[in-house]
Amino acid sequence: MQILDPNTQQNVSTASTLQIPRMLPLKQVMHYTALSSTTIYEMINKKSDRYDPTFPIQVKLSKGRVAWVESEIVAWIEGKIVARAH
Repeated sequence: MQILDPNTQQNVSTASTLQIPRMLPLKQVMHYTALSSTTIYEMINKKSDRYDPTFPIQVKLSKGRVAWVESEIVAWIEGKIVARAH
């Protein structure tokens, strides 16, 4: 989408300023993390022995549909990589 900037009389793209978070479905989270769906859901369940408070919580998009924020999954993976060195 192009808008006309009244100060410069030039077209400016609004897409370059808008950062929409990318949402990942469960299958992609499983692929990127190498975890099963069962493990992922146990990691976000506070009552589970596998609960991991650092693992990103899913976002409910609609009834029966959830996804995870890509940047949060990336940060979690990067944290695991950094932690292995210590």
